[in-house]
Amino acid sequence: MRTNKFKSIFIIPLGLFISLGMVFNSCELSDQADIQDNGETVDVSVENELYTADVFDEVIEVADEAVDLYESSSSSLKSANGFGYSRLSECVTVTREVEQSTIVMTINFGDTNCLCNDGRERRGKIIMTHEGRYFDSLVYITFSFEDFFVDDNQVVGNKTVTQTVNADSQRVSSIVIDGSLILANNGGTITYSSEKNRTIVEGSDTRTKRDDVIETTGGSTLTTDSVQVVMTILEPLVRKNEIGCFMYIIQGIMQIEKTGESVLTIDYGDGTCDNLADVTQDGVTTTIELKRKCAGTGN
Repeated sequence: MRTNKFKSIFIIPLGLFISLGMVFNSCELSDQADIQDNGETVDVSVENELYTADVFDEVIEVADEAVDLYESSSSSLKSANGFGYSRLSECVTVTREVEQSTIVMTINFGDTNCLCNDGRERRGKIIMTHEGRYFDSLVYITFSFEDFFVDDNQVVGNKTVTQTVNADSQRVSSIVIDGSLILANNGGTITYSSEKNRTIVEGSDTRTKRDDVIETTGGSTLTTDSVQVVMTILEPLVRKNEIGCFMYIIQGIMQIEKTGESVLTIDYGDGTCDNLADVTQDGVTTTIELKRKCAGTGN
C-alpha cells in the first residue's frame, strides 16, 4: 500500500487516466503514451476504458443527488453549492411521474452541454424507474438513457440497481451494467459490462451527500475492436464525498488486465485525501498524479 507521498510524481498524459482525479472544466490530452521512471517504462494505455467505467459508475451518484433535490421541494436547481451537491448544477431539471406504485424520474441536462459541478459536460436525459421510495430498505431501480452524452461521448445501454440496507444500517447497492460508450470524433465504441457492490459505509443516516464515505467492490470488462480490458477490485475502492475530496479514489487496489499487455495494479493509498496513486507493472512502481480527462474528445 502506498504510504510515502514524497516520491517522484508523474502527471499522466495519454496513457493511464483515472477520471476521479483533478477537476478540470475542459479535457486535456497529449501525445505521450507511457510513464518513464529512471529509464524504465510503465505501460498504462487504458485511458478510454477507465473513463468509460467512471461515466457509467457516476450515474448512481447523479441519481442520489437528483432524488434528494426533488424531495427537497425544488425540481430546478438554482444554487447547487447551497444544496451541497457535488455533481448537479443549475442547468439540471428533475421531474417525476407516478403511476400506481411505479415512479419514473427524469434527470434532464438539456439539449446543449450542461457544465456540472464535477467538471463533466452532460446533455440529454437519464431516466430512472423504480417502485417504492428510493431511499427505502429494498428497492429495485433501472436506468436508461435518452440522447445522453458525457463530454460529447454518447452513453447507451442500461443499468440496474438492487438497493438494500445491511445489518449495520448502511445502504448497499448491487449494480449490474450492460452498455456502450460511443466516443466523440469517430473515436470508436467501447462496450462495458460490470457487476459491482457499492456500500455507503458512513453517511447513510443523513440526507446530505457531503458526509458519505463510499466503498466499491467487484469488477468489469470492457471491449473495443479486438482488445479486452478486465478490471478487478482487489481491495475496496474508497471515496469521500466531502468538499475537495470527492473527485478522488483515496484508498483501495485495482488490477487491470489488457489483451497483449502485462498485468497492471493501481494502489490508491491509505485513505488520505489526495490525487496520488502507485502504478505497478512488471515489478516497476511509479507514483502518479491522477488527472481528469475526457475520452475520445481530442480536446
